[in-house]
Amino acid sequence: MIAIIPARLNSKRFPRKLMEKINGVPLIVMTYQNLLSMKIFDEIIVATDSQEISNIIKNKGGQVFISKKEHFCGSDRVSEASNNFKSDIVINVQGDEPFVKPRSIKKIIDFFRDKQNKNIPVVSLIYETIDPEKINDENCVKVVTDNNNFAMYFSRSKIPFPRNIDKNFSFYIHVGVYGFLSQSISHFSSLKPSKLEKIEMLECIRFLENGQKIKMICIDTPTIGIDTPNDLLEAKKYLESI
Repeated sequence: MIAIIPARLNSKRFPRKLMEKINGVPLIVMTYQNLLSMKIFDEIIVATDSQEISNIIKNKGGQVFISKKEHFCGSDRVSEASNNFKSDIVINVQGDEPFVKPRSIKKIIDFFRDKQNKNIPVVSLIYETIDPEKINDENCVKVVTDNNNFAMYFSRSKIPFPRNIDKNFSFYIHVGVYGFLSQSISHFSSLKPSKLEKIEMLECIRFLENGQKIKMICIDTPTIGIDTPNDLLEAKKYLESI
């Protein structure tokens, strides 16, 4: 089993965020070292288009794949990298998710090891919240699921809209971690970026628009994804509290 961290340097919303430091450690290094500390994976690869990111990971003894193509999203980059490594399961952890817990990754692994789930191509993570800041933040992606916890839609908007519901109604926030069967990540990248995917700028919608299912697994602890400079401050406060 392998983990691949897609790492693009020039993010449009927050340029060079993966090189921003949290307590003196670049974000991409923190994400890589967090996965390394889990001792779960046969290999951990950082897939990037940046020589700067490549150099800093290699200096930490890490393995790097340099993309040979331009990619629309992180999972496309993961797909290209995965073609160079043999693994039945590919875990995609976004480079801006440095605080993912081992038990969250193990939930994905346990799901795929259950023979009843052998035909489910993609798994991802969500957590429940009533925090209005996260619910109203466009950088926190909301998810609605069906009765079997398959994703119905992802959006930066508040979904579902609680028109006649108590204000403490809880929402589900998407976490930037995916588990792919090897054939499903290849299939994903064979599909063109879809209409709603490009509108919302959310890669997971590509699967839904093409009739594919994504199983959502709820984790009990919210994570801190780094999308904005304010998230860096939140991350630093979190580290000081533990």
